[in-house]
Amino acid sequence: MSVHLLQTATSVLLKDPTASLGDVAKAAGVGRTTLHKRFPTRTALIRALANDALDLVESVLSQVDFEADDAIEDLVTRLLALGPRIEFLMRFPGLERDEELAVRLLAMDPPLLDLITRLQGTRLRRDLPAWWILHSLYAGLYLAWESIDAGRLAPLDAPRFVLSTLFEGVSDVDRASDRPR
Repeated sequence: MSVHLLQTATSVLLKDPTASLGDVAKAAGVGRTTLHKRFPTRTALIRALANDALDLVESVLSQVDFEADDAIEDLVTRLLALGPRIEFLMRFPGLERDEELAVRLLAMDPPLLDLITRLQGTRLRRDLPAWWILHSLYAGLYLAWESIDAGRLAPLDAPRFVLSTLFEGVSDVDRASDRPR
């Protein structure tokens, strides 16, 4: 499968979740017949895009040393580099209704929850459930990808924005003294 085709299809479907295979073929600069040979249905294309993105996430997860002190920084930087391909997983409607995809999507969480749990009380708040912190991290990643795409955020600044929000929130209060900074 061509990386260009996957990236183009992802972009087209993120901009318009109702886009047809013809719309994708036109944007990718290939004939509809060529696209139909690879993906006989729109559902097949969407499933292929999601599985490819999940393969990328699994690759990232296998490269991160979850025991390292900077594991969360490494993870965020690597996931942000995947850009819209992963945004597709978080944003495209209905992926969770596909049983195979739902299992793979849920499999992303445990290693991240373990990392978050390990960091709670040292680098992350202990008074929030790990699942809340995980979903806050996902929201930060999503917002970063969306902001990069809109031209509001430079890709090299994105990890710092996500991580500072995760570690410090958006409060202007120093938690140690409960005074504004």
